[in-house]
Amino acid sequence: MRRIELHSYDTKEFARKYGPWAVIAGASEGTGASYAEQLASMGVNLALASRRSEALEELGARLAKTHGISFRSIVVDLMKDGAGAQLVQETADLDVGLYVSNAGADGAGNSFLDSPVERSQNLLRMNAVTLVDATHGFGQRFKRRGGGGIVIMSSGAGLGGQPWLGMYSATKAFEVNFAESLWAELQPDNIDVIGVCAPTMDTPTLRRATAGTSFDIANAYSPDDVVHATLANLGKEPLLIVPDGPEEAKIPQIQADRKQRLIMLAEWAKAYTAGAKG
Repeated sequence: MRRIELHSYDTKEFARKYGPWAVIAGASEGTGASYAEQLASMGVNLALASRRSEALEELGARLAKTHGISFRSIVVDLMKDGAGAQLVQETADLDVGLYVSNAGADGAGNSFLDSPVERSQNLLRMNAVTLVDATHGFGQRFKRRGGGGIVIMSSGAGLGGQPWLGMYSATKAFEVNFAESLWAELQPDNIDVIGVCAPTMDTPTLRRATAGTSFDIANAYSPDDVVHATLANLGKEPLLIVPDGPEEAKIPQIQADRKQRLIMLAEWAKAYTAGAKG
């Protein structure tokens, strides 16, 4: 299994800043469950969302017993209209300081024209519409409370077009640009945003998708490592790109260049908006 160089961070300060509750969309297994594990270990209470009620209850009960946290299960299909608003509404009574958008996996080898158009529309709703609705709702709450954090799990596939994975690649590109834009835009409101260009990770979803193929799972990353790196970089970086794929040697420079571009654009935007207001 491939590994990431991990850096320690102050988990007590993290829990103070982004607690006492976190909402995790797509929490039943894999990367979402890893977010739940690591946040619960800091004492952050969890609102866990996915379609699988039994899996959410099992995960939440185990983490509550182990770490003494509270949890809430939210049964929701993130591909359906109104899913983002449901996440916001069903946590309206909680002091949420962190929203993690983690749903959105898709298997490779899907021809755009040979797949039902409804499949593409489902991905578009999950990775764009639901994300926008939930981010807007939680962002408004974070602004009123004086701060918060938003984690948007995208993919390396969002850095460029990918044949036979076209809709997934396109919607993940939306997530990347959305996260980067909000990173700069929401800083004055003390709202931290990070987008993650996730690599291939050893998750139950990947194992199901590659069962019976020649794919070597040893080339995948640990989701625990990716989650740790994401939480450690929240509030520090607009985008975390984990080296993966044909251009991985260039990734550190690509990440640095994209951040510098954002900083320059943010300064330009400040001058533009100041002039417009004047």
